[in-house]
Order: sequence, then structure tokens, then C-alpha cells
Amino acid sequence: MKTYFRKISYLATMLAVLGLVACTNNTNSLQEPTYQSAETYLKEIGFRGSVLIRKGNKDVVRKGFGLADVANSTNNNPELIYRIGSVTKSFTAAAIIQLKRDGFIQSLDQPLSDFDDEFPLGNQITLRHLLTHQSGIHDYVAGVEDFVEEHDYYIEKEEILEVITKSIQEDGLQFTPGDYFSYSNANYFILGMLIEGLTGKTYQQYLQEKIYTPLALDHTAKSPDEITGTERAKGYYQDDEVAPYQMNIAYSAGELESSLADLEKWGDAMLGDFYTETEKQEFFAAPYAQEDVNVPGAGWFTLQQNNKIVYHHGGDVRGFTSFLVLVPEANGIIVLLSNEQDQGEQRAKILEVILENEF
Repeated sequence: MKTYFRKISYLATMLAVLGLVACTNNTNSLQEPTYQSAETYLKEIGFRGSVLIRKGNKDVVRKGFGLADVANSTNNNPELIYRIGSVTKSFTAAAIIQLKRDGFIQSLDQPLSDFDDEFPLGNQITLRHLLTHQSGIHDYVAGVEDFVEEHDYYIEKEEILEVITKSIQEDGLQFTPGDYFSYSNANYFILGMLIEGLTGKTYQQYLQEKIYTPLALDHTAKSPDEITGTERAKGYYQDDEVAPYQMNIAYSAGELESSLADLEKWGDAMLGDFYTETEKQEFFAAPYAQEDVNVPGAGWFTLQQNNKIVYHHGGDVRGFTSFLVLVPEANGIIVLLSNEQDQGEQRAKILEVILENEF
């Protein structure tokens, strides 16, 4: 019997209902200033964090805005490290390609039952379904967050996997895999556990070997639960510094921290030859003809906006909002690392404005 996912049963019986995806947008309306320059625009809308906007080899902006640490009156600057939330998923997807290159998997269309014949409905769910959020698996984040905060409980990732599998056993899937798209952190959590089970290495060890070291990503790693050190921006929610957060909850769906320089290198690798042309076709979805419609790929979304095709992924995690955008036709990269939580609306508006005025 093949079982690559180590599971334990303590917590699963205590969590009957899983919460929906913990992605919240800021609903405050944004007053639109007259566009003069990217830097002026970001200042006027009150962006807080660090930004890189690069077109070809020329920086449009590489600058920090607002405070990184309110208590010590420290400004944000491009060298600081920030939690990146779900931008982590682009790294997890790349690790799956590395598994394929290393011979651990043969195809993205392999079902989970090939790797664990005890995984519930694993014969219906493929790796591609997980990568593109078409598995129908319910999200787990809100339910787990509520439980650990209510009970002051430190949770292990194996327990979270048991919560996910228990939910499938008891509640089934939201839909037949492949029929629909429904964003769920559970998809990428499962992929992280698969990486560990197949390689015998931790998720971070595998990323270090296959991605961080080859690309010299010196400031990309698992974020600590408590933000410490002057090298990191503090995280804030509605002007309050956020409390420590168990990054095991996010795991391979959102546990990473990084910097502008590292994400620029990562973006350049994506625009360059990290993926073969065949792999790019599998990971970067073709856009719809209609503008402003996202199409899910593997770790990336494809969007046609202002007549530009872009690949992107955003991140929302305790105290932080992030965005990594690739503009292939201009060899362009946009990185937004905000140390304010729930700035999704602002993030989307910045993309729209910058594409219109700078690209």
C-alpha cells in the first residue's frame, strides 16, 4: 500500500466545518488622483510598502513608501523582507515541475491515487486539478485559524492535512473535478505534502535545492511566526501591528517571505528559461479574448488588461498584501509588497493604472 501523505487523526474530529478561502479585499473606495508619475501616484493613494515597477531594463519605480515599523518610525525601503502570502503558490507550482523533471511524477494528469491510494476520491483528483484550483476541495484556512485562536493551539501541518481529508470524506467535493474553478488553499497545501512525501525532504529544503540556491534568492524562505529583526517590515491591520501568526497554517499555499530583489529574480526566471516552452504552455494559461477576465494556470493567473497580456498572482496573509506581475511583451515586472493587510482593491487598481500609463 502506497501512502506518501503522513496523517494523524487528533484534530480532524474537532473541526467539523471548514471555512472558505481567507482572501479579503479592502472595500474602502479609492479617490483617483490625476496621474503624473508612478511614484507620485503611489504616494497620493497612500500605498504602504515597497514597490518595483520595471519596464525592460529600466526601473520606473524601486522605492519604499510609508512606515515599516511605526513604533520605531522606520521607513519602508526596497531591501526589506515581507510576507508574500499566496505568491508562494508560484514557487510550489515550480517545485511540481521539478518533481516531474526528477522523475517523481510522469504527468500533471496523474491522479492522487497514484501517490496515495488512501486519499479520499484520489482517483478523481489530478495534479493539474490541484494546480489550477479545479479539484472541488473545500478551503481549510478560516476553520483552522478560528480553532487555533480559540483554543490557543499550535497546529502541525499533518493535522491540517487530516482536516482536509476528513472534510472530503464527510462532505465530499464542491463539484466534479475539472468542471469548475474554485480557489482553495487546500490544493496547494496538498501539493506541498506531496513534495515532502515523494522527496523525503521538507518543502523548504526542496525549494532551497531547486529554486533558492540556483537563482540566488537569498531572502526568500518560510516567514517566522513572529516578525522580528530590522530586516523585516512589520505587518499591520487597520493601523495595529498584527500578532504572531502560525505560518504552518499557510504552508505551501502561502508561508513564504521575500524581498523586491528576490521576486524580481523570480520574475525574470519566469520570463526567461526557467520553464521550457512546453512547460510554459502548461503553466501559463492562454488569455480570454475579453479583457479583465482572469484565467487560472498553474501558480499564475493570466489576464488581458489595457490590451496587455499579464501573468500574475497576489497574496493576502496576516499583516501583508502582495502582488507579482509579469508583462512579457515589455519584459516588465511589477512587484507590490505592502505591510498592510487586506489591500486587494488597492492592488488591483494599481495594476490597472500602471499598465495604462507605464506599459
